[in-house]
Amino acid sequence: MRLYRIAVWLIVGCGLAGCASRQAALPATRPNGQRIEVLAATCYPPNGWAAEPLKVSPRHHHQVWVSPSGATAYGVIHFSLPLPVSADLALWGFLREMKRTEGTAELLSKQSADEKSGLLFDAQGGLYRVRGLLHVDGWEGWVAYAGTRTDHPIDPAELEIAARARDSTQFKPQ
Repeated sequence: MRLYRIAVWLIVGCGLAGCASRQAALPATRPNGQRIEVLAATCYPPNGWAAEPLKVSPRHHHQVWVSPSGATAYGVIHFSLPLPVSADLALWGFLREMKRTEGTAELLSKQSADEKSGLLFDAQGGLYRVRGLLHVDGWEGWVAYAGTRTDHPIDPAELEIAARARDSTQFKPQ
């Protein structure tokens, strides 16, 4: 049981980043992704969205791009696992960390994307709602997400842009 608890704590060691207000025209997703080695992913940050500083711990790297309104974000988290686990167990760890950092975490929906992609999920925390794509491969995992702040109205156009970026994210060397 102790090893199980340690594994859970190490699965996902990050919270979701805050969003700051910004002004700019509504951008489109970049047609060509940018490879970010510390994330082991090719990311598609929308044009005009502001990159937050990279968040780093011994177990994860987390990059967030914030929309012009500050209410929507596209993010990619790359995390290490203490042992290979299923996407369901990694999602459980993600939700546990969300609850720790935001006070609450409710899984609204979950479905298998495909064998290669992992799980699509929708989770509501105290600060953010995350529409994520979770993928695990051996000793590492990723969450690419389209997130919205719970204290702001949802901008459907921004959310669509973030969701397209999330769905375009490629994990590991391609």
